[in-house]
Amino acid sequence: MSTSATRGGASVSNTVPKPSMVVPDAQVTPEAPLPAGAVVIYSNLGTGSTIYNAGTGWTEAGLEANDYPLAEAMSFIPSADYVLVRIDAAFTYVTGTNGAKLVLAADNNGIPGNIIYHNTFSNLPDFGTCCVLQTAKLTPTKSNHITLHAGQRYWLYPLPADTTSYLVWNYDTTNTGGSGAVSKDYGKTWTPATYDTFGAFDVYGIATSR
Repeated sequence: MSTSATRGGASVSNTVPKPSMVVPDAQVTPEAPLPAGAVVIYSNLGTGSTIYNAGTGWTEAGLEANDYPLAEAMSFIPSADYVLVRIDAAFTYVTGTNGAKLVLAADNNGIPGNIIYHNTFSNLPDFGTCCVLQTAKLTPTKSNHITLHAGQRYWLYPLPADTTSYLVWNYDTTNTGGSGAVSKDYGKTWTPATYDTFGAFDVYGIATSR
C-alpha cells in the first residue's frame, strides 16, 4: 500500500508491503563485471541479501495507477571527473505495465534539469523480492562518452513505462539521504525535497582529467 508524507515542503509517497505479503528468501544476483579502471562514483547499496530494502521504497507511478503521476529523483555529487560506465538501481514492480525509464539529468538550480542519459527496463522483479538490480552499462569511446564533473550535482530518477505502471524504487539499507526532488507530471516540473532515505543505486565511472 502507499502512504504519503511531506519532506522539504513537497508531498511524496512511499510503498510498504500489503499485510498478506510474504517477502521471499533473497536470491542475490551477482553484479556484472566492470570495465578496467572503473571505480565507484556514488553508492548507497548494501551487501548480499541487504543490498536494498525489499519491503519498502518510494512510489513511482503513472496517473492510472495512483491519484497523480509520481516520480522521485535522488542526487549525487562526484568528487572527481569521471567517464560514466554503469548505473545500478533497485526498481521493483507492483502492478500495471512492468517497465521503467531510468534518467540521468544535470542540475538546474537544485532540481533535475537537462537529460544526459536514459535507458529503459522491462520485466522488473516483483516488489517484496531481493536482490535483482537494473543495470545500465555504457561503452564509452573517445568521441562518444559522458563525463560527470567534480563538484557538480547530478540527478537520477525513474519514470513509469506508461500511465498504468506502479513501481517502487526500493530504499537503501545504509541510511543514506540527501537532496531530492518530486515530480507529479512525469518529470516536466520538479519540487525540491529532502529525503531521510534514498532509493538504492550506485554509479560507476573511470577517472579522467580535465
